[in-house]
Amino acid sequence: MTVDLIKLIYELSKKELSKHVREANVYWVSDLVRCLLKRDYEIKYPELGLRELFTPAFIYGSMIHRGLQSILKEIFADKVMVEVESSKEIKLPGSSEKVVIKGRADAILVTDEGNLGIEIKTSRSDMNLPHDHHVDQVMIYNWLFNLKYSLLIYITPDRVTQYEVLDRILDSEVADRVLDTRYPRYPWECNYCAYSVLCPYKKTPR
Repeated sequence: MTVDLIKLIYELSKKELSKHVREANVYWVSDLVRCLLKRDYEIKYPELGLRELFTPAFIYGSMIHRGLQSILKEIFADKVMVEVESSKEIKLPGSSEKVVIKGRADAILVTDEGNLGIEIKTSRSDMNLPHDHHVDQVMIYNWLFNLKYSLLIYITPDRVTQYEVLDRILDSEVADRVLDTRYPRYPWECNYCAYSVLCPYKKTPR
């Protein structure tokens, strides 16, 4: 019998994508720390986003996440939960419109002092860690899951390290991010965006 492991790995990636079905009034935490226009394009052109799932970098990151989550379960047993999902509804200022903020934490450790979040990141380089958008993401998780604090874990070819993120975002700051019209949020995003092939706001490095 021939076993095609590569096909199985990519099928798993597609299964992961199916967990992120887009809804008009729902914003994922990841949307709030990147160019919001990408969210619109994911709704309009979902087939373009598929190619991101089939990159070695995505597969590598997914395997690191699964591996570390398994280690956490081995160490902490039933005191740790992985792939934990939560949502919270907020009202946008100046209108009656409400939106839902949804997120999935890599892991949450239950302690006597309160719940501790764990966010896992991979990177090709260990320069300029921690990255601002990653810290922002964890601050939103602290707010969304009502965490005491979180650990931001980086795994790179040169370093394995962690950072404590004690702060949490405010409701008003979450609303501001939903309404933000900076396209892109960071100039470097366009280099990694599948939708840059049609985006009028694409930034090209000089």
